[in-house]
Amino acid sequence: MSLSLDNQTRIDWALVILFYAAVHYVEAYLAVSNQHLRSHAARDNVIGRDGYLKRIYMEYQDLKFYGFSARYEACAFRAEDVTGIAAKALQTIKSHLSPKL
Repeated sequence: MSLSLDNQTRIDWALVILFYAAVHYVEAYLAVSNQHLRSHAARDNVIGRDGYLKRIYMEYQDLKFYGFSARYEACAFRAEDVTGIAAKALQTIKSHLSPKL
């Protein structure tokens, strides 16, 4: 399944989807050690403190910015934002965390 990026609504939803994919990768990593976080604030705190997760902190924050801004701030993002920075950030997170899952 894919999502075309031919209008603002689809671009916005793609950015939200990429952020929540990152959330699920982090949660899967944490679940290995039986940790389950219930808030974005708690997750941000753990990502910033955990030695392994720190390496993807900036990428996670980039995706969080895109996801929240697209959802709540009505920012006018472009398809290139999805396929560029956001997609690369998720790939970095996936590549870093997948070996630990």
